[in-house]
Amino acid sequence: MHRKIPATPWNRLKTTTAPVSASCSLDRVKRNLGLDTVTDYDTTLQELILSASQAVQNDLGRCLTTTSYTLYLDKWPGREIQLPYPPLISVTSVKYYGDSTETLDTFSTGSYTISTAGDPGVIWLNEDKDWPDLMDRPQPIEILFTAGYGANTDDVPDTIQTAVAMTACYWFDQPIPVITGTTATELPLGVSRLIDSERFTRY
Repeated sequence: MHRKIPATPWNRLKTTTAPVSASCSLDRVKRNLGLDTVTDYDTTLQELILSASQAVQNDLGRCLTTTSYTLYLDKWPGREIQLPYPPLISVTSVKYYGDSTETLDTFSTGSYTISTAGDPGVIWLNEDKDWPDLMDRPQPIEILFTAGYGANTDDVPDTIQTAVAMTACYWFDQPIPVITGTTATELPLGVSRLIDSERFTRY
């Protein structure tokens, strides 16, 4: 019988450092549209690529290109902290407002182990350690971590790049209200099926 591990709440998550590379190149999208030598629509297509990347990322439950996040928690969820948007690259820090200090302290990296091998990435509290007592305040825990397949577009699996390109092309050919800074919520059916094998399902 498997031990049930409490799920870490993921509803309080903030992007700390946005990705510097798109998850699909402009050239790829233009080639798919037959606009290789046309530059008139470059700005529009770049905006669509950003929105398509976010939509695909949300559908997959995965981070595509390197992004830093801060996860806020109200309490320690157990001896294991699961981190959203795999694949996990690294954990920068685990900070908390301590009950005794009432200041934002950094938990020693020697007190926990980081696992990036599976999905989701996990912070394991070492067997001989305990989480520190927390100050009575909202969201006393702040975990800064980095996730994604890599910093460059080419680090993203080709299937996912194809899904982003197909979505951007679909929106370009059949315009819908996609505004910079917002994200469409639904993917074309063919795209969703294409990335079924890459989708992360939380256990």
